[in-house]
Amino acid sequence: MSLVVEPVRARRSLLDLGPRSRVVFAVLYVAVMAWVVGSAQVRPDHVFGFQMFNQSSKIEIRLSRRVRGKRAPVPLDGGVWEARDGRGKRHTFSWHDRVKDPVLEVLERPVHARYGLEGQLYRLKLALGDVLEHIQDDAETTALIASVTARKNGRDPRVVRLEARRR
Repeated sequence: MSLVVEPVRARRSLLDLGPRSRVVFAVLYVAVMAWVVGSAQVRPDHVFGFQMFNQSSKIEIRLSRRVRGKRAPVPLDGGVWEARDGRGKRHTFSWHDRVKDPVLEVLERPVHARYGLEGQLYRLKLALGDVLEHIQDDAETTALIASVTARKNGRDPRVVRLEARRR
């Protein structure tokens, strides 16, 4: 019995480019990176941008929710609330079930706005929408509201109100 061994052909890599293609790839790569860095200042979190000095801003987040049938928003103590589903069964919900960001998960006490004030407010707005979107068993909540006491670089505080509503 003889064993026949066939030679294994090396697979050609996707990045095994010819000389002309390498130049095109390099020019395209540099152009995309220049656009990413150059456009960083117009994005709210300035990601990929250069900042010589980090902002020394602080935020303090207080959450509340709009409830069907009530005029005033209901405050959330520690980001936890109870609500009924469509059949009347009570469920407990928590901000911390969805929000794992080390800055945004801290409620009711000042914390350093790690990505700058505008960046943190942008991320908070997205987090409000995400939490609201993922609480299907809550038939009472129509909106989540964040009242943020913001101090930009040690200046006087101002209150910013962000709201995410159910569609």
